[in-house]
Amino acid sequence: MKNESRLPAHNVTIEGWVVEWLALYWQMPAASIDTRRPLVEQGLDSMGAISLAHDLEQWLGLPLTLSFLWEQRSIEALARALASPGDLFAQAPPSESAESTWAPGGATPASLGQQQLWRLNKLQPGSARFHVHLGLRFDGPLDVDSLRLSLQEIVRRHESFRTTFREQDGRLTQVVASPSRLEMPVVDLRAELDGDLGGALGSASFRTLHEAQGRTPFDLQAGPLIRTALVVLADQTHVLLVTQHQLITDGSSLGVFGRELASLYRVFHAGVPSPLAPPSRQVADVARWQHAWLSGEAAQRQREYWRARLDGVPALTLASRSADAEDPRLGGLVCFEVPVALTSAWKALASREGATLFTALSAAFAALLRSHAGQEDVLLGTVVANRGRRELRDVVGYLANTVALRCDLTGNPSFRELLARHRVRTTDDLSHQELPFDEVVRHVRDAGGAPPRVRAACVFESLATFELTIPGLCCTLLSDTPDASVPGTARHELTLLLREDEGGLRGAFEYAADVFQPVEVEQLAERFRHLLGRVVETPDARLDDLLPPGVAAPFG
Repeated sequence: MKNESRLPAHNVTIEGWVVEWLALYWQMPAASIDTRRPLVEQGLDSMGAISLAHDLEQWLGLPLTLSFLWEQRSIEALARALASPGDLFAQAPPSESAESTWAPGGATPASLGQQQLWRLNKLQPGSARFHVHLGLRFDGPLDVDSLRLSLQEIVRRHESFRTTFREQDGRLTQVVASPSRLEMPVVDLRAELDGDLGGALGSASFRTLHEAQGRTPFDLQAGPLIRTALVVLADQTHVLLVTQHQLITDGSSLGVFGRELASLYRVFHAGVPSPLAPPSRQVADVARWQHAWLSGEAAQRQREYWRARLDGVPALTLASRSADAEDPRLGGLVCFEVPVALTSAWKALASREGATLFTALSAAFAALLRSHAGQEDVLLGTVVANRGRRELRDVVGYLANTVALRCDLTGNPSFRELLARHRVRTTDDLSHQELPFDEVVRHVRDAGGAPPRVRAACVFESLATFELTIPGLCCTLLSDTPDASVPGTARHELTLLLREDEGGLRGAFEYAADVFQPVEVEQLAERFRHLLGRVVETPDARLDDLLPPGVAAPFG
C-alpha cells in the first residue's frame, strides 16, 4: 500500500509538488517520475487520481475536478494549466472543508453504508454474504506471542474492531467497547497431516476449519465482529485465519490491517514498543462527518447530478429468471485468468486512450452485457474506496461506496469510440462518489424516477495491494475468492471481479444461483476472454463485429 503519511512541502513549484506527492504515494524516488509521460502510463489509477486531486485542491485553494486532472495527462501539462488557470475553475463549485464537521462526542449514528448493510443482513440473518474472510500463511520461524500481541494492539488502536450495533426506534447506532482481549485459538494439525505439507491446504481437516471460520454467523449486537484462529500445519508453517463482518471493514481497511500487522510484529519480535502514532480518525468520526456533510451544499449538488444522470435508466435484464428478491442470496463463482501479455496489451491500449485499466475493462464488460442482454443503455455498479480526503486513508471501517456507471453503447460504436465515451462519463461519475448509494436511490425515487438497481457490477479488487512483509518470514495471502468474500454467496446477479498480480489479471464472475446456471456463466467467461483478445487486435472494429449478439465465441 502507498505511503500517504505526509504531504509535500509548500515552498515548491506546482510541478515539483506533484512529483513529490507521487513519490510519497508510490514510495519511489522522485527522480524516477517522468513529468512528460502520461500519468496513467506510470500507474496512476482512479483512487490515486481522486486523492491527488483532493490534496492538490487543498494546497492551491482552488476547486479541482477529477475530469480536469485526467484531461491534462502529464505532470507538465497539469502544472501549465494550473499556473494560469484563467476561468478554468470559474464554473466549479467552491471546495468545502471537512474540518468544521469533524465533531467528536455524543451518540454515534451508523453511516448510511452501515445502515444499508444492517438492513440487508436482517433480510438474511445468519448469512455469510457480508463476511470478509482470508488467510495469511507464514512460512518460517513464527513468533506466536508477537503475532498475538500485534493483533491485540491493532484492536486497541482501531475502534471499528470493538464496535457493535444497536437499533432503537428505527435508529441504528454504533457502540464502541473498551479494549479487551482478542481470542486467537491455536489449532494444531501436525499430527493429522503427518508431514504432508503439500496437501495441507486441501486437506479435509483444514478445509472444514477454514469454512467454519468463514461461515459462522456474527452477533452484530454482542460482538466482536472480528475473529481469528492460528492453524499449525508444520513446525514452520502456520496459517492465520481472519474473519470480519463487512460492517466494520472494507478493502482499504484490509490494507491498513496488513501494514500495521507487519510493522507491529517486527517491533514486538525485537522487544521494542509500538512506533505507530495514534490514528487521527476513527470510523465513528467519519460517520458523524458524513451525516453533517449530507445536509450541506456539496451533497445536494451530488443528489442533483445523480438524479439527472440516472433519469430514465432501464433495468438490466440478464436472464429470464432474474431474481425476485431485493438482492440475490446464494451464488457461484467462475474463475479465469488473463495472461501477462494480454494484460500488458490492455494496459497499453488504456494508456493510449487516456484511460485507466479499470475504465477500459469495465467498458469491455459493458460491451459483453450489450451482447448478452441486447441492451445499449447499461447500468454497472462498482465499489470505490471513498477515501479521497487524506484524513480518511488510514481509517479502519466500512467506508466503501457503490457508484453507478451508466454506459452508453448506442449506435454500434467501435471499441475505441466506446472507451472514449466511457472514459468521460466514468470520470464524471467517480467525481461524485461521496454520496452514499442508498441516498442516490432515495433521491431518484423521491424525484419521481424509477429507483436504480444495480444488477451487474465490475470491481477491481483492492486485495491486489494487500502487502505483508516481515523479515525472516515468507507471507502469502490466501483467499478463496478475489474479494475475500465467502464462496457460495453473491452481492449482485452478476459481478466481474478483477485483480492484478505478477501473473497477469485474475478474474472471476460471481453470479446469483437463482438467476444463472453455471454453464451460462462459464460461457460468459469464455466470451469475455475472447472479447479481450479481439479488442487489442482491432480496437476500431464495431462491437457487433467484435462479439455478435448472443453468439458464444471460443477463445484460442
